[in-house]
Amino acid sequence: MTSLTVIREFITTEFAPDIKPADLPDDLDLIESGIIDSLGVLKLVAFLEDEMGLAIAPEELDVDLYKSLSSIGSLLSAKVQTAPA
Repeated sequence: MTSLTVIREFITTEFAPDIKPADLPDDLDLIESGIIDSLGVLKLVAFLEDEMGLAIAPEELDVDLYKSLSSIGSLLSAKVQTAPA
């Protein structure tokens, strides 16, 4: 299971239980669609830190970084590329 699959399942379970994970498009704006609000972004960040072991820096708390699965995937990719070996 990929990281994005785990995040997709978290988002649907936590914020949109009426949507199947497979039906959540990667490019759907989670904020504009009302699936996640600002409190939801904080819950998502806590999930990424606690369950996926990511360290989210204060400058990475920009809502735009979490507005879609695609943008979250870009953040994850950037963090993997900058992680110490």
